[in-house]
Amino acid sequence: MKSKMRQLDLFVDQRSLFEKLCDEANLYAGFAAVKKNGGAPGIDGVTIEGFKDRVEEELAQLKKDLESWSYKPNPVRRVEIPKPGNAGVRLLGVPCVRDRVVHATLKLLLEPIIDPTFSDHSYGFRPGYSPQKAVAAAKQIVDRGKEYVVDLDLSKFLEPSSYCTSFHES
Repeated sequence: MKSKMRQLDLFVDQRSLFEKLCDEANLYAGFAAVKKNGGAPGIDGVTIEGFKDRVEEELAQLKKDLESWSYKPNPVRRVEIPKPGNAGVRLLGVPCVRDRVVHATLKLLLEPIIDPTFSDHSYGFRPGYSPQKAVAAAKQIVDRGKEYVVDLDLSKFLEPSSYCTSFHES
């Protein structure tokens, strides 16, 4: 019900998405999402707790930077996470808390617009969906007599090693 009301609010609120992004209440909601998610500091070394201690000033400055079009995201801090079983490392980029607030605020604004257009059979990174629900849905498909369930990661199709490296005209 809450998401339905939020969708209805989209039609009542006549401000542009950019105006909504610059709204301090929305930036506070974005910070709340960042705080809830936790995480390490970015390249600037500012922790979530440090940002929280100065949240009013930080969000006022962020609002000012966004409205003046002077906001520039910082480079991300590169972290290597060991893969299980000694299979190498996974590269992770850790944005600064300030930039994560912008990301989270945009997510809060865009998700109710875009998510309803996704297939009900798409389980990746969506509110109300989970890997457990994907497995349960696959089990139901098999229980209904289907022989195959296809699980694929589209990112693997986009890796350079999966492309043909040379092209020959005949």
